[in-house]
Amino acid sequence: MESDIEMLDKKRMRYLAWYLVGCVFFILLSVTRYFFRLRDLNSKSIGIVVLIGLLLSLLVLVISTIGSISLGRKIKRDPLLKEALYNELVRSLEVESWRAAYFGAAATTVFFAVAWFFYPLCDPVMVALTTIIVGLGAYQGTFYFKYRSA
Repeated sequence: MESDIEMLDKKRMRYLAWYLVGCVFFILLSVTRYFFRLRDLNSKSIGIVVLIGLLLSLLVLVISTIGSISLGRKIKRDPLLKEALYNELVRSLEVESWRAAYFGAAATTVFFAVAWFFYPLCDPVMVALTTIIVGLGAYQGTFYFKYRSA
């Protein structure tokens, strides 16, 4: 039988995995909408399908984030859980993950800057939101994969 600590650790990793799934779909669909905009495909049925997928992926991001936040609060309130699940390894991985978040956001900004030379920038809000999501996804992805390999 699993202990509460093992169960909570698996739950934390499950939330992170769902976040990464939502993040990948959000990024792919937001970039698709970015390139659909100039051809006015966003108002066509394919654009509506992409928008629905984008909203569903955003919903997955929100639900997994809320789950992670509530689990994190539970872990930090209980000294035994905090000692077991918010240990030196986790704090070290969080620091490393911030670097990945910075480089992910910077790379996304560079991508859109280069794309702008070939394709006009039509939706700066979507570009900004995509950059933020990529940064957060890089943070969570780095933490997830490094924690699993440790």
